[in-house]
Formats: sequence, C-alpha cells, structure tokens
Amino acid sequence: MNVDKPQKKRTPGASFQVKQDEVLETFIAHVMQGKSKTSIKQLLQNGAIAVGSRDEKGKWRQRQLKRLTDMLHAGETLFVGKKPEPKFDMPDGLKIAWEDRWLLVVKKETGLLTVVNKSEPILSAQTYLDAYMQFKKEGSRVYVVHRIDRDTSGVLLFAKNEETQWKLRSNWNEVVHSRRYIAIVEGMPKQHEGTIDTWIEENEKTMTMFVCKPGHGKHAITHYKVLKTTTIDNQRYSMMEFELETGRKNQIRIHMNHIGTPIAGDGKYGAQTDPIGRLCLHAQQIEFEHPETGEVLNFTSDIPKEFTDMFLA
Repeated sequence: MNVDKPQKKRTPGASFQVKQDEVLETFIAHVMQGKSKTSIKQLLQNGAIAVGSRDEKGKWRQRQLKRLTDMLHAGETLFVGKKPEPKFDMPDGLKIAWEDRWLLVVKKETGLLTVVNKSEPILSAQTYLDAYMQFKKEGSRVYVVHRIDRDTSGVLLFAKNEETQWKLRSNWNEVVHSRRYIAIVEGMPKQHEGTIDTWIEENEKTMTMFVCKPGHGKHAITHYKVLKTTTIDNQRYSMMEFELETGRKNQIRIHMNHIGTPIAGDGKYGAQTDPIGRLCLHAQQIEFEHPETGEVLNFTSDIPKEFTDMFLA
C-alpha cells in the first residue's frame, strides 16, 4: 500500500495525496485509521469529501465524492471534513486582472466578443462576467464601460453598477489618462511617428467606418510610433504603438488603412495578408482615475507572443 503515512491525530479538515488508483473506502481506511464507516458516510452525505487535481492545461478541477466505491486516481488530492469552497471557472480566453466593489479589469484574448451579440449571445466577456457577478451574489450583471473588437486582444474595463458606469462614461476623456495599443501593420508609414487627425463616420449598409469630410461624423485623433520593422516573404511589416486621444469605433483600423498601412489580418480595412491568423491589434494598456476613490490605476497586458515572434529574425 503506497499512501502518506497515517497520523493518529489526523482530524477532519485534512488533505491527502493519492499515490495510486484505488477505491475511496480502501484509501481512507489507511489514512484515517479509527474512523468508522458510518462517520465517513456522513461526511459524504454532507458533501465534505472531495478530490481535486490539475488538468493538462494547469486548471484546477475538483469533484465532490458521494460513495465509498468512488475511484481515486494517482496524483489527485483528497480533502476530508470541510465542504469545498465553490469556484467559478472563467473561459480560457478571459481572465480577471483586478477587481474591487465598483470595477472589474479583465484581459481578453482574440476571438471573444466584448458584449452580447444577437447572433452569439453566449460567447462574450459580458455574458461570462454577468454569470460571475451572480455567482458572487454581487448583482445580476456587469456594465460595459468601453469595448474592443472581437479579434482584438487586451485590457478591458467593466463597472459593477450603473452609477460607476455613468461616472466613467460621462467623463471618459477626463478620467482616462492614457490608452495604448500595439499593432502589426503592412508596410511602414512615411513618418516614423506622428498624429492622424480626421473625421470618421459609419456606412449604415456595410457597417464599416470610413474617413469623411471635416465636420461630418466624429472627430478621431490617433498618435502613433513605429517600434520595429521586419520583412517576411517579401512583405514588410511594422510593429507600431498607438496612443488614443479619442476612442471611436474601429479608430486605429480606419486610420491605418487611411495612411496606406492597414493592420495585418484586417481584411475588412484593406489588409492583403494574414501572417498569424488573427487581427494584429492588442489593447496593451489603460490608465484611469478611479471614479469612486480618485486613485490613479494603471493596467497592462503583455504583447502577444505571436506578435513578437514575427520580429525575432
């Protein structure tokens, strides 16, 4: 028998490492000597015996045991005497970076919608966070403060109540100190750094944005800087950093297409190549003043590895 050495004073609330596959009744008889079968059954009925382990992706998985005949597997950890705390599992493409009683800051991967979409009502950061709020009994939903495109990765901000949402959205330009994006574009701008200042509006038929005459649509200002360049299969690419002065829909994508260097992978706005199978745009950083405490908070998200790998050669 290959188990941890039993301890005479081991009491409920302990944990035990499982060394080999075996039935719960056999395992527990060795590690909790003197414990009656009746008391063990009572623990099972109370939900006070559980086993957990990490899956191949490193995520913790835990299951409650109900019968003495339940199987344990090598590498698992058995918990006895305390009902396991419930856990909420976020999807792989969404991670909570920080939260308090008013706000949630999350990091979203490419492919996940920011908000609920009629055609895909489940696969959105908003839907998962709504469920998280209900799980924590902090309310029934989150409140959208700003958005990033489905195929854009990076930092997102949500409010936990309507008042906090209103304070942020109604004073957005004053509250937000900086928003920085990273993108890989086709080609290289004529100037190494500069500012793009245009007016943009939306084509209601195609649902795409475009640069329009000054005074029409909405004013959009983007500051940019080229960080590095590379050539792959005779195509030149530039990694660029953007600082938004205004936050219009698809603003960076429109502006890059406007100056002849569309974002790689962005067929909607002029790209001819798709080097890594995704829109090469990442919301890297946001700094803002907390609407309730006044504290200045700064959050960053690492540049995706697939971006940096393009520039290793």
